[in-house]
Amino acid sequence: MENFLGSLTRALEHAITYLDDSAALTKRIRSILVPNLIQFFVLLLLLVVGTLVAIPAIQNVLDTVGSTDQLPAITLGFKRFLDGVIKFWYIPVFIILSAVIGTYLYVRTPHGRYRFHYFKYKMPVFGPLIYAIDFSRLMQAVLLNLRNGMRIQDALETSKNVATNLVMLSLVESSINNILVGQSWVEPFEQSGLSSTMITEMLKIGMQTDLSEMIEKLLEYMKIDIDNIMEKIMKVLPQIVYVIVGIMLIFVTLVVLVPAIQIYMGTWLFSAYL
Repeated sequence: MENFLGSLTRALEHAITYLDDSAALTKRIRSILVPNLIQFFVLLLLLVVGTLVAIPAIQNVLDTVGSTDQLPAITLGFKRFLDGVIKFWYIPVFIILSAVIGTYLYVRTPHGRYRFHYFKYKMPVFGPLIYAIDFSRLMQAVLLNLRNGMRIQDALETSKNVATNLVMLSLVESSINNILVGQSWVEPFEQSGLSSTMITEMLKIGMQTDLSEMIEKLLEYMKIDIDNIMEKIMKVLPQIVYVIVGIMLIFVTLVVLVPAIQIYMGTWLFSAYL
């Protein structure tokens, strides 16, 4: 009874730590994304409004005074693009709605849902973190069941209920099937390419020694690994966002601000006079 309470306490501590880490990560990601997303949409609005309002006004000034100066090619090209989008608005709307509805319906199918869950584990930046957290939760449940006297097969069977990702669930099912035919339950995780070599090797060593003790060490290692992944994300994510916002800012400058600066500097008056 005392061992059970001790295991339950440790499991609850791991769960609380996981929730705290998830909440902290979500808060940190929002602090990076929200201001930059606002900035991005403000720049996008400035680009569209400036192209539809300011550019025609500038062109009208040039035409009125008879200037031979031309607006930048990128400005004229983007203006024609927006005019086409406005004129045939139903085409992009139809394409976007079709893509959204098609993706939604595909993800609702078993195969589509599996592919989407697999993408979550392989997606850039966040994929390794999502898999590490899910696998850590699975191992926490397995450890609790092992310390309550279950065999590894029964521990996996019971612990698979914590898996919400179909890919993780299929790996657990494959592990159980391997046990039934006398093969290593670690093999599916190893062959998936999602678990690091360190993780699978620690589990293999645990099968030869004390599995419960090794999984406990594995969880300690994974906690450090998850923290390291979080730190990498916090370093990479701002750079990605800044690049996107920076590209948008350059585009706004070339399309809207350069023509406005030309009008402000008044160089077009010379061509109008000549």
